[in-house]
Amino acid sequence: MRLRHISIYIVSSVIFVLSSAVIAAESVNAVKLTYQEQEQGVDPYVVTFTISSEYLRIDDADKSGYIIYDINENKIYSISHYDQSILVIPQYPVTEFKPDFQLDIEYKLLENAPLISRKKVYNYRVNAVTGVTIETCMDIQLVPGLLPEVTKLLQSFQQITSGQHALNLEGTPEEFKTPCYLVDLVYNKGDYYSKGLPIQEWHSNEKRRQLMNYEDAEVDAAIFKIPQEYRQYSLK
Repeated sequence: MRLRHISIYIVSSVIFVLSSAVIAAESVNAVKLTYQEQEQGVDPYVVTFTISSEYLRIDDADKSGYIIYDINENKIYSISHYDQSILVIPQYPVTEFKPDFQLDIEYKLLENAPLISRKKVYNYRVNAVTGVTIETCMDIQLVPGLLPEVTKLLQSFQQITSGQHALNLEGTPEEFKTPCYLVDLVYNKGDYYSKGLPIQEWHSNEKRRQLMNYEDAEVDAAIFKIPQEYRQYSLK
């Protein structure tokens, strides 16, 4: 009888250890960034960025889908629940941007801005200078040294997004190819991320983004999964 009790105890212990391992494998450490975004003619809405060591997931309020950036594959998956499809965006090769106008980049400390996590806030502004006009293409407030691993990942994500936009440029009507359209919406590789984490952004298409909160979180690893039953396609 004593041996039987010992055997039961050992088996129970093994089951407990295995169960604990499974539970641990189902959750990962992440950082959550909560933004308020606004586009022209649209009410402000909330967007959540969930970032682990291997993935970025972007969710907005309408729950119609989500975006996954797989860092190891260096691919973006844009998932739509509406038609059960996934747009797969790899890193397309992009030719070097050589504009026929001058770029003026301003980067300066905002003296009167409150500290964010005891760090100072800077302003990053990109102007397109032609023969007759100076046009602001993006205006970004950022915090150097805040969440450096996050900013590195976001820059990689922006580089892939830029490659997709450059791929579509050939089919864009010439009248839309303004200096700021090219600088901000096509060849924007997120250089500002190397300066720090953006806390407030303004872009030339009147899109605005403001960081409302950031926090460490433990999340279910399943949120980074790609639906296997959905149809996948790419633009090239």
